[in-house]
Amino acid sequence: MILPNDQRTSWILLTCILFVSGCGTRSPYLKPATSGAEFSPDAKQVIVEITPVDTSGFRNPDRERLGIDLSAYFTAFEVKIKNQTTHSVMVDGQGARLIDDDQKSYPALSYQESLDYYRSGGLTDEKMELIPKSSSVSKEEIEKIRELRLKGGEMVSGATQTGILVFRKVPPDKCHHVSLNLNGIRIFGEDQSLQFWFTFSCSEA
Repeated sequence: MILPNDQRTSWILLTCILFVSGCGTRSPYLKPATSGAEFSPDAKQVIVEITPVDTSGFRNPDRERLGIDLSAYFTAFEVKIKNQTTHSVMVDGQGARLIDDDQKSYPALSYQESLDYYRSGGLTDEKMELIPKSSSVSKEEIEKIRELRLKGGEMVSGATQTGILVFRKVPPDKCHHVSLNLNGIRIFGEDQSLQFWFTFSCSEA
């Protein structure tokens, strides 16, 4: 059946509202500009590995592995922390920030902040809440966000912890030199947190 132009336009608009992730701006893919792994200073042997999450494209392996299209909603990174010291290490899952081309800082989103941002479809207007897809899919994806997040807490000697850090989307015109500062890791008994820096770029050059 061929719909009149007005009805076709309404149908397209309705589809965009229901499927915000398909019609909205996706997070740009940030390629590592430096090594994806850093060691703590003074040979204390806390190792942090950072991998940008890109879930774009049909049958994307990371999307299938993680169970959610994170790039539709966030700028996200997979983090692996290895505690190879003889002490416990304290991890603050919120201890990270992104810095874009304009030196604007994006703190890691808390669980509640990530849910609010997810419900907005990753839009800049936080007052606008659009629930993408069906309510059952939204419920599954919210559970995935909770499950995948980098958790805070204590890491005993020899332990490895993995998780996802999510941020508000870095604009595609502000992503040519993006820095990620991970500063939420502290060796038990020490006052100073360790500092880890990583650099990424969306530039093709």
